[in-house]
Amino acid sequence: MISAEAQLNLLSEQQAAITRALGAMTDGRWTGEDSVEAWLLALDPTFLGNLRPQVPAYEREQSDIPAPQIEWVPSPNFWPGHGGFAVRGLVLHTMAGSLEGCDTWFQRTEAQVSAHFGIGLNGEIHQYVALNNSAWANGILEPGNTWPLASGSPNYQTISIETEDRGSGKTLVTDEQFEATLRVANLVLQTYPTIQWLLRHTDISPRSRAACCGPRWVESGRFMRLAERLGLRATF
Repeated sequence: MISAEAQLNLLSEQQAAITRALGAMTDGRWTGEDSVEAWLLALDPTFLGNLRPQVPAYEREQSDIPAPQIEWVPSPNFWPGHGGFAVRGLVLHTMAGSLEGCDTWFQRTEAQVSAHFGIGLNGEIHQYVALNNSAWANGILEPGNTWPLASGSPNYQTISIETEDRGSGKTLVTDEQFEATLRVANLVLQTYPTIQWLLRHTDISPRSRAACCGPRWVESGRFMRLAERLGLRATF
């Protein structure tokens, strides 16, 4: 039988592990040696007197895709956390406008909309919402959707990337924009290895967003190329 002192020591260690896990959650560190998963795995009571983070079993392989250079342009429009859902989808959008216009719109409370990232045609990367929070880019599920994930708000279950097109669905995805999108998406996958799907906005809202992310990504082959580079599934 475990002694009272040993029980108190165990509780102290478990409390410390939970505190570390909450800190990792706040910072968006979901996998790795000092992550949410690692510290929750450490709570196994058989580790009495030796609680330590355990390396997760399902980490993604390290990628040779370079890290992105990101400018923080915070939006007030988001929900804290992900509502208890696993993040399993990455949603690609086209802006129908400029990066600067998107910056301005997402910073307005009355807009009631945001995405996690915006990517310019020249490869500029702006981040509007932290990855551990839910942006408001993906709306609601509409009739005819091809949503492959759980029921509930898609915003909780996805990370969203807007891409500049200067107001025309025919503006080509530049090499710089594709490369920046690839780098951002790879960063997202390192944070959420649970992501399995690369989605279009039209997969969620086929009536109101039928042209998003549009032929500039899909018919050009850039969308599927992005999915292949990331090892993700698409709905078509």
